[in-house]
Amino acid sequence: MVKILEYQTEHFADLTSYTLPEEQAMFSRIPAEVLNNPRIDDETDRFYYTIMYNDKAVGFFLLEFAHDRWYKPQDETAALLRSLTLNPEFQGKGIAKEMMIQLPDLVRKQFPDVREIAFGVNFKNISAYQMYLKAGYQDSGESFDGPKGPQHIMVKEL
Repeated sequence: MVKILEYQTEHFADLTSYTLPEEQAMFSRIPAEVLNNPRIDDETDRFYYTIMYNDKAVGFFLLEFAHDRWYKPQDETAALLRSLTLNPEFQGKGIAKEMMIQLPDLVRKQFPDVREIAFGVNFKNISAYQMYLKAGYQDSGESFDGPKGPQHIMVKEL
């Protein structure tokens, strides 16, 4: 069973114990890089989440509301999805897709003023792009140049 929980320190060991294969590492930061940031406690525009599978922490992502980075959505209330990773041991089981299906309900409950979820997916990350489409997200038809190449802008209206 897939659940999304707010990140708790007891998830740290599981989330920082994995690395991504080289072909995935170029697309996202692993949780250890995000959670070991000494500024994490000062960041009020970011919210950290754990992806649970059968009561084990297997993945991580954050929602961000600072729209001064690579992509500035047209909707100022948009939540930006960032740093999504899943432990490679648990990939291929539909966990990420199920999390993406659950995400709109979580955002509606925790951030009732938000009207859109938006994020970038690298043009070269075809498997992730296809998964997002299957989970009900749309390619906006726009793109931006991210730090690791051009990105599709994916959106989900709430």
